[in-house]
Amino acid sequence: MVTARIMIQDVKYLITIEASSWTAEVPSSVSGLQGSCIVIPCSFNYPEPEKKPSKFTGIWFKGTHDTIYHPDSSNIIKDYRGRTELVGDLRQKNCSLRIDHLHRSDKGPFHFRVEIKDENKVKIDKDNFLLYYNPPSLSVREEVKLGVELSASCSVSHSCPSDSPLLTWSHSGTPSVQSQQLTNGQWKVTSSLTFIPSITDHNQSLVCTAEHRGVKPVKMSKTLNVKCKCTTPVICTYKYMDERWPNGIGKMQ
Repeated sequence: MVTARIMIQDVKYLITIEASSWTAEVPSSVSGLQGSCIVIPCSFNYPEPEKKPSKFTGIWFKGTHDTIYHPDSSNIIKDYRGRTELVGDLRQKNCSLRIDHLHRSDKGPFHFRVEIKDENKVKIDKDNFLLYYNPPSLSVREEVKLGVELSASCSVSHSCPSDSPLLTWSHSGTPSVQSQQLTNGQWKVTSSLTFIPSITDHNQSLVCTAEHRGVKPVKMSKTLNVKCKCTTPVICTYKYMDERWPNGIGKMQ
């Protein structure tokens, strides 16, 4: 067998190989929630042989020697056994890998090799491949007006569309969820919450929680600074309730 070695020349997609008739594409990084799953997008190409190959074998490595995926699970190192799955179809030149229950040690570098019976094999070296662990990102106005409708948004990136994180809120209101496909096999889930702030929300935390099946929830919070929408210094009440600010008198600031 002849080994074609692929080296990453750019942090994005530029890939060169010693055997120019072989090509492959992998992203330079993938992000996900710690404890959840990620899918590393991977595709390859090779010169079409006269006879259609009868068998493909895909193998993923961490470093140069540790096997993290192999069709024969006995070849996989203990830390990755039962956590990896080749979700791509090698017959369709797709070598994408799924890793479940992400650990902070899952940072790579990762390497892929596909072996084609009676043909060559190609190895992808991804020395700068990284996994990022992103907490939810929460956005809400710094100054919130009493009784005026407020919209907050919470988003998180992931690369496992078959097992998307669930975003929930600590406050009641009207939620809506949107999923957006980004580049490099990445997805972003955004939850928007609309509600009307009351006096009791002042100095309280608005919490967004990202939950993934079987994983400890990850939270992000911001403190609400609710201000009276009055135009002159007055004792503020909310609608028809004799409700006052926690310190007794609420003045326009």
